[in-house]
Amino acid sequence: MSNSGRTVFYFVGISLLFFALHALVRSALTMDFWSTIMLQSYGINVGLGLGLISLADYLLARQSSYVGWAFIGVSGLKFILFFAVIAPEIKQDGITSSAEFTSFFVPYLCCLLMELRILAKRLNAL
Repeated sequence: MSNSGRTVFYFVGISLLFFALHALVRSALTMDFWSTIMLQSYGINVGLGLGLISLADYLLARQSSYVGWAFIGVSGLKFILFFAVIAPEIKQDGITSSAEFTSFFVPYLCCLLMELRILAKRLNAL
């Protein structure tokens, strides 16, 4: 398996692990096992994270210095999608519960930390 394949496998595997743990904690705390917000949030964050990893592979193969800009762009896109897709659902009832808050920020933080780790390892290897 190539280095890119291992990285994608690692990213998706850790994301699935966090998703399963997140769903189990929600269940243990007598919340819904999962919510639409949680599914959308994991989908957006994992999808854009995989896109960033692919873009970083493409840019680093050409010795490009635009990897940092790509990271900032993808992070900005995550927040734009948050405000366009997820925030309206959170604001429907006018109250932001802790379940709604964690439904976005747990996958966001999980993916952000993995993206930073992957990019740092790749940049240190140059």
